[in-house]
Amino acid sequence: MKAVRISLLALLALAVLFAVSVSLPLSGAEEDPDPAPPASVSTLYREADRVLVATCMRETAKEDGSFVSRFRVNSVFDGAASEGDNVSLECEAVIGRTYLLYLRNGDAGETLLTEAPLPVDKDSVTIDGETVSLKSIEQDIARQRKILVIPSGSYYYGSLETLAAECDDIVVARVLSVSDPTETVCRSVTKGESTSSTMNIVFVRIRVENGFYGGLVYGDKLEVAIMPYNAIPVLNSTDLSPMTADAPPVLTPEVGSTYIFFLVRSEDRKELRFFLVNPYEGCVLLVGSSVIHPYYNDALKGLDDLAGFSEKLRAIMTPPADPDSEIGG
Repeated sequence: MKAVRISLLALLALAVLFAVSVSLPLSGAEEDPDPAPPASVSTLYREADRVLVATCMRETAKEDGSFVSRFRVNSVFDGAASEGDNVSLECEAVIGRTYLLYLRNGDAGETLLTEAPLPVDKDSVTIDGETVSLKSIEQDIARQRKILVIPSGSYYYGSLETLAAECDDIVVARVLSVSDPTETVCRSVTKGESTSSTMNIVFVRIRVENGFYGGLVYGDKLEVAIMPYNAIPVLNSTDLSPMTADAPPVLTPEVGSTYIFFLVRSEDRKELRFFLVNPYEGCVLLVGSSVIHPYYNDALKGLDDLAGFSEKLRAIMTPPADPDSEIGG
């Protein structure tokens, strides 16, 4: 009987422990995300330079009847700011009240993207008639940051003149690292319409050795996103016919090698991203001073050494002298 009682007590103890473990939250478990906010919240984020939560400290009336309100930043959802910073805006606000501010820089300085600052009430704001928690807005911003805004089109140019004109940056750079294909949510905007898809993107980190064109200089490190070869159809820029080659271009540069990169920048105002101008002409291998370009790269035909390439590119990108500007002209 004693043994039976001990067994029953042991079973009872186990049952109690199991019940407690079920009822208690798991340590380190992530909380369920709040419901996604309306689409306008994502649009505001993409158009804003800064997203801040701030408290109105002072409001001043101007002679023309408008107001200037001064805010103290409580928290930063996005953009360059720190807690305690001051922000002055031409708007009405209630002193002591906290607001959510979507701000954008323009010719007139920093202004609100919304008609008025959005009052915060119990950690929520009202946007488009819908009450949205600040937490869900932060979660949406985190999701938006993971989206890669890709070029909406890709064209083959066929001459160095037309190719260079369409690039944002042309650099000689050494490859530091190459990622495995990474499943990435991508967004493209064509004729004002946004489409999303998931692609396996290869991220190539490079260090600039020589900047031929654009704002990149020696020592700059950046990441180039390389999309799958057939992700965006490549059209010939002269007649808009589909561009094809007998064999797909080699898209993935090798670590430690040096290339000439022909780059375009993302249209995303939130993140500085770089892409190859197209799969055929986006990067060209350098071996010493020799330019190793494939047969289908007509833009570099006859340009087999770096000095010749540099000289021709410089001639193309240098505007002709204005004869009227010469003394005595």
